[in-house]
Amino acid sequence: MSQSFKSKQKMSTTIDTIEVDNEAKGENNNSNHQKFKESDAGDGTKREDHVLHGTKLWLCASSLLMCLFLVSLDQMITMAVLTTISEHFNEFNKFTWITAAFMMPLGCLSQFWARLSISFGRKWVMLIGVALFEIGSLVAGIASSMNMFIGGRAIQGAGGSCIQSLTMIIVTEITTIDNRAQLLACVSIVFIVASVLGPLIGGVFGTNVSWRWCFYINLCFGAVIVPLFYLSYKPTPPKGTFKSKMKTIDLLDNFLLVAGFVLVLIAISFGQTDSKWGTAKTISCFVIGGIIIIIFCYYNFTYCKYPVIPKNIMFNKHIFSAFMTYSFSYSVLMVMAQFLCMYAETVLGHNPLHTGFFIIPCAIATCGASVLNAFLIKKTRYIKPFCIFGAIILPISPGLCQLLKVKEHLGLIIGLEIILGVGDGFNFQGPILSANIHAPKDAGSTILTTALLNFGRSTMTAFFSEIGSAIYSACLKSSIKEIAPYIHETIIPLQTILLEPQLLQKLDAHDKQLILEKVTDALKNVFWFCTALACVSLVSAILLPSARVPPSEEVEK
Repeated sequence: MSQSFKSKQKMSTTIDTIEVDNEAKGENNNSNHQKFKESDAGDGTKREDHVLHGTKLWLCASSLLMCLFLVSLDQMITMAVLTTISEHFNEFNKFTWITAAFMMPLGCLSQFWARLSISFGRKWVMLIGVALFEIGSLVAGIASSMNMFIGGRAIQGAGGSCIQSLTMIIVTEITTIDNRAQLLACVSIVFIVASVLGPLIGGVFGTNVSWRWCFYINLCFGAVIVPLFYLSYKPTPPKGTFKSKMKTIDLLDNFLLVAGFVLVLIAISFGQTDSKWGTAKTISCFVIGGIIIIIFCYYNFTYCKYPVIPKNIMFNKHIFSAFMTYSFSYSVLMVMAQFLCMYAETVLGHNPLHTGFFIIPCAIATCGASVLNAFLIKKTRYIKPFCIFGAIILPISPGLCQLLKVKEHLGLIIGLEIILGVGDGFNFQGPILSANIHAPKDAGSTILTTALLNFGRSTMTAFFSEIGSAIYSACLKSSIKEIAPYIHETIIPLQTILLEPQLLQKLDAHDKQLILEKVTDALKNVFWFCTALACVSLVSAILLPSARVPPSEEVEK
């Protein structure tokens, strides 16, 4: 009896213990279910220190979007006055450098500015970028020679790189992941609207005032934007002394990254302007640039204590697929816009103002798709399906460009521009959000991940724009040799006619038709190139992870 009682008591005690253990495990499971949190900035401040709400958020966002508008406007404003500027300085051999000098630093320096902002704070680095951009605008505006003008454009590009990179970084800092899509949609709208207004404003200034006002206008905008940004953005300052902050910047690492990519881009530019690609300076830039990039990769991923591109970010397959989708999709949009404008001005004979109107259907479609995508992501929390949808229809647009003729077909042009805009609009927020979700949790990783996507977008746009120009130039040079014996015009050299599209109007109908057909064929080869880029974007979109945006209640505010 006593033994039976003891066994029952022991069994009861065991059951109680099991119940207590189960309750404890339940409590532990609840406590272990952590909310989604992005990494801290890496400057001694906490993630939550930078999140803004209500009026403060939208005031700060407005000033950021105005800063971004400046740079985006400047990317396209010179498209309408390239010939005018070349004529003014009488240096058509440096024609391509007007754009290249701006685009090279715009892409290559973005990662450097991101690393600098971690050490010294986003606010002051942004103000430095705006100051550089304004100085470059002033130098370009008052330039007395083509070399001085190109130097001003390069300074503009360095400042613009900072503005673009820091805008994207601050946008990710002042918002939580569940509310970020809406603000990113605003960013995309600013990009597109400024890109459309650029040729329009450039055309108005170039035709009615002076091309110099394409750069003076930046000084006027800057006088409003700088005070607004300074007063509306008040982040927690980074911790540490100046000396300790400088130790977190590896100057050699940054130098190798910038020098390598700049030399490769310069080599491509030399290849376009020289009579052939095999010149000593072109080959030297390619070889030296390639070697420097290899050295950078080895040093950055192996020895650097504070790498400008951390290994755990670059070799994260989820971030890499987002990087490729975002960079290639945006590159297709910008290269297509550039050469569609060239088609409108050179082949169809539109003036700069009409060329600006020519690209409006693409802009409206991109803005609409981006806003719709932000709404769908917010409602469903899905990212990948919308990215794949955009990537599927994106190659259709450059493919349809093969139907373009010397004679204008307005319905076809509007249709392919709408498809281009929708395809890119659905791939603006998604890749950034996907990369932010999968960014490592080490301090500074979210900033450097966002900067990496911006670096890829800007660098690849510059690179593929140069490649597109090289394809166009090479195809056109080859085609012109074929038709040279059949051209009646003997006074004006063919190369001069190609550089100055307005001279086409002085030719007889026979010569004009022959040349325009070859120009159209050269442009079609560039559009085939864009089709290939769009296909790469599609493959990358398919490889995106299926993770959804965390619901609001599971995000640490």
